[in-house]
Amino acid sequence: MHPVNINLPFFHAFGYEGHWALLTLVLGFFYQRAKSLKAGYSKEWFVSAYSFAIITGFVFARLFHFMFWDTENFIKNPLIVFQAGGGFAILGGTIGTGFGGWVYSRWTGVNFLHWCDSLMTPICLSLALGRLSCFLNGDAYGLPTGLPWGVTFSHLSTDWLREWQALHTLYSTSPDPLAALSRIFSGFVTLHDLPLPASLTGLQAQGVQNVGDLARFYPPNANMTQSQLASLGLYPFPLVIPRVHPAQLYETLFMLVGYAFIMVVEKQAWAKQRTFFLFWIVYGLNRLLIEMVRGDRNIAFAHLTYAQVISILLVISGVLAFMYCTKRWNKNGIPEPVLK
Repeated sequence: MHPVNINLPFFHAFGYEGHWALLTLVLGFFYQRAKSLKAGYSKEWFVSAYSFAIITGFVFARLFHFMFWDTENFIKNPLIVFQAGGGFAILGGTIGTGFGGWVYSRWTGVNFLHWCDSLMTPICLSLALGRLSCFLNGDAYGLPTGLPWGVTFSHLSTDWLREWQALHTLYSTSPDPLAALSRIFSGFVTLHDLPLPASLTGLQAQGVQNVGDLARFYPPNANMTQSQLASLGLYPFPLVIPRVHPAQLYETLFMLVGYAFIMVVEKQAWAKQRTFFLFWIVYGLNRLLIEMVRGDRNIAFAHLTYAQVISILLVISGVLAFMYCTKRWNKNGIPEPVLK
């Protein structure tokens, strides 16, 4: 994938999440406004509520990035959240947006759960589209894989390339680079699953198709000198870039399924004023599963990432809240909407 979306003589727009996030916010605004107006809310109230929710979403996205994805640097210097650089966590932004919407609804006396019935499908669609930006940019990529749909990204994808450049120092001058590579990618792919570096394509005429085929140049198959290896481009050993799971596309697909699911159930009587909880169950399951193949995993404990721990809490909370509200409303009746 190449992180350039628009490449005109007078204008260049790169596939970083920033302008894609802006696009999804604009599309989400009009989609959510249309549904909110249809539900009976005024345009003025919606604009204020939406703006407040987006601001809190950005704050949470920034905090979550450093607290749960760049934890070590955050512990060293919590004020790093105010410095330039770093990023925004989609999971945190989604939670923050929901929190902001709830706060503004409480502040203005609106039935938040009723309003949410018009919001959850647009949010699912925005999250699905947002992950396409990560795919174009080479961000939030998956673990190495030998599956036929594994992908690689452009050298212009800085987050992507930084990972493999850091590992390069571990094998580039090693006396047995293939053994070092085997250890690095153990549990994910074999040497035969690793694509041949671009600088070694000249060896294809000798039947070399992947990194595993390079074993013919090393002991016990051969005893070549360092200068002989260098003449073939094998010393220092070139940068190896594996194919990885397109985790971004997995999440896009999952959230599109979630979009379709909520679009169907929001019309059902049993889901009225409960689509908010259904959304968090869907989104929590999404992140819980996607994290299993994410390459940028920040482990919290017991092989679970921080995102997985948060996702488990979201799913449990969504299920319990759905059950509690259903039981309560079956007994006392569902709350009336309060339109502004």
